[in-house]
Amino acid sequence: MMRALISRRRFALITGTAGVTQLAAVGGEPLTVEAVVRRIQAELGGDWPATGVDGFKAGDPSTVVKGIATTAMATLEVLKQAVKTKANLVLTYEPTFYGRADGRTPAPGGRGPMGFGADDPVVKAKREFTEKNGLVVFRLRDHWQARKENDMVAGLAGALGWSSHRVKSDDAIYDIPPATAEETVALIRSKLNLRGGLRAVGDRKAIVRRILVHPGAMTPATMWQRYSTVDLIVAGEVREWENTFYAADIFAAGEKRALVTVGRVVSEEPGMRACAEWLKTVVKEVPGTWIGAGDPYWRPNS
Repeated sequence: MMRALISRRRFALITGTAGVTQLAAVGGEPLTVEAVVRRIQAELGGDWPATGVDGFKAGDPSTVVKGIATTAMATLEVLKQAVKTKANLVLTYEPTFYGRADGRTPAPGGRGPMGFGADDPVVKAKREFTEKNGLVVFRLRDHWQARKENDMVAGLAGALGWSSHRVKSDDAIYDIPPATAEETVALIRSKLNLRGGLRAVGDRKAIVRRILVHPGAMTPATMWQRYSTVDLIVAGEVREWENTFYAADIFAAGEKRALVTVGRVVSEEPGMRACAEWLKTVVKEVPGTWIGAGDPYWRPNS
């Protein structure tokens, strides 16, 4: 049987270890996904090891790019919207296949310690959809998050209308016009177009002035360190038994502070919207857009 040959450079790119010195195709040649990724890698810098989370998750890297979409998570609905907008390269912040393995088979059959196996029917259906529609999915998390501009924090704060209230450029604390926690939570729900994913703990009548903005998952160590320095924490998600009930017990003890979680993916969407705008300055040959995954939760009568 004849084995297909693959160059070292092509193999390195597919596995996430490509160098960042060579940029996109030149001289009118088609702009491939490989070329776009090399350009992104060059702009963001750093090492891109095969063991890292950033890299190709679905599709053929030699595909000619028609359009680019960014998203916090490449859900099936997001992929469908990408097809409608003729964006065949999707850059996602979170995993596409529901685990750190992101589609790689951790063990025969079903779910292993690193994620779902390739034989899982949902994984198979999602991969078949990408193949049928010529989509390529590339995860861009660690290197986007590492930018000194901290676009994930700035994006979420901007979506909430707080950009001008940042206390320090290298921190995530914002001093907003005073309002009750209840009023602030209502503003957050409206600005992020939330349905059932928002949760709030603490004194709803307390006056909120200083806020910590933390998109994504907040660790207990971060919350325990910062909770007493602000009136309200806005996070994507926390571990309930470590953080939520810590906040609840502080409220029971008489502290007038609050914790709001909006959903991990929802909290990361504004940062990936900023990524789409940044990409327009890096890849000008094709259209770029942001596609939101949205709040997946619902409540009765909502």
